[in-house]
Amino acid sequence: MVMKEQELTAGIRCINTNGSYLCPCDRGFSSVDNLCVDIDECSNKELGELCTNGTCVNAIGSYFCECVEGFWSNNTGCVDVDECSNSSVCQPHSTCVNIHGSYDCPCNEGFKLNGTECQDLDECQEPENSQCPEHSFCNNTIGSFVCRCSPGYKTISSGCEDINECKDTNACRFDQVCKNLPGSYSCSCPLGYHEEKLACVDTDECKDSPCHPVARCLNTPGSFSCHCPTGFNGNGSWCRDVDECAALSKPCHPLAHCHNTPGSFVCICMPGFMSLGPLCVDINECNAMNGNCHSAATCINNVGGFKCSCNQGWKPTNDNGHGKEGCADLNECASLHPCRGESSCINLPGSHTCSCLRNSTLCRRITMTGWLCLS
Repeated sequence: MVMKEQELTAGIRCINTNGSYLCPCDRGFSSVDNLCVDIDECSNKELGELCTNGTCVNAIGSYFCECVEGFWSNNTGCVDVDECSNSSVCQPHSTCVNIHGSYDCPCNEGFKLNGTECQDLDECQEPENSQCPEHSFCNNTIGSFVCRCSPGYKTISSGCEDINECKDTNACRFDQVCKNLPGSYSCSCPLGYHEEKLACVDTDECKDSPCHPVARCLNTPGSFSCHCPTGFNGNGSWCRDVDECAALSKPCHPLAHCHNTPGSFVCICMPGFMSLGPLCVDINECNAMNGNCHSAATCINNVGGFKCSCNQGWKPTNDNGHGKEGCADLNECASLHPCRGESSCINLPGSHTCSCLRNSTLCRRITMTGWLCLS
């Protein structure tokens, strides 16, 4: 015989059996005195804690959950609500992050929370956090920033590299020299030239006396040179006098003395000689005023000098006023006694005469007043 199940009353089912029947209670009911009584699952500790994140509410034959905010009920449990499924739940420039029973709206990278708004973070105002390489500047953008190379630099994989503007032949004027600088360049006239009326003209360095005071400055296009004059050694920026008297073996005549002068030398003949070209020739001092000898002396020239020789009847002295011997009358009457006894000696300047005595046999009257000595 086949069993037949038949619904009798709420919570009770009738199941026919072979020769009999059964009346088991439905799920959610328990049999009490042949009655099916509702089971309060919310109070049944054997079932454990029901409706986590919510409140258990008993119902006839069952129960349901009243969930707290952030969860939704599937009757027998509380399931987390994914608030982020609603794209409008968060403020602009933020990302919804679902959390258990709620959600969070952190600001996106490059933004910071100001009150309830996510405002752009100006990374360029925080140099300690700047990620820009050297020789670049930070340019803020909405939610981020970009690094741009400074003027005069170009972007490479590792950062910013200086642009060598001087590789461009048109960077400077044709007569200028281009000098590359970090991030820039300069145009200037070549060394030895200066700018004048938009052109490079030669600078006359000799105007500023760059050479040694005795050197000669020679201006050249874009430069100059210094030359020491004859009689000086040096490179022009310094000049030193050459002592020709020491450098030359025989700079002067043997009868001359060498005297060094700045850039040259002079030869001075010894006393008693005079210069005749490169030679020293004897001076005949006797040709001029008898050599300044005494009037009773004769000048005798010799090589390099002269001497004064007193004439006959005069004797030399030690001074004639010019460092030469003078001459004094010899006074032959006193020293030589040149006259005979019948005559008297009369001294004369540089000479003498013998005068006969009257009535002498050796004397003869030659005039009314004079006598001539015969011997």
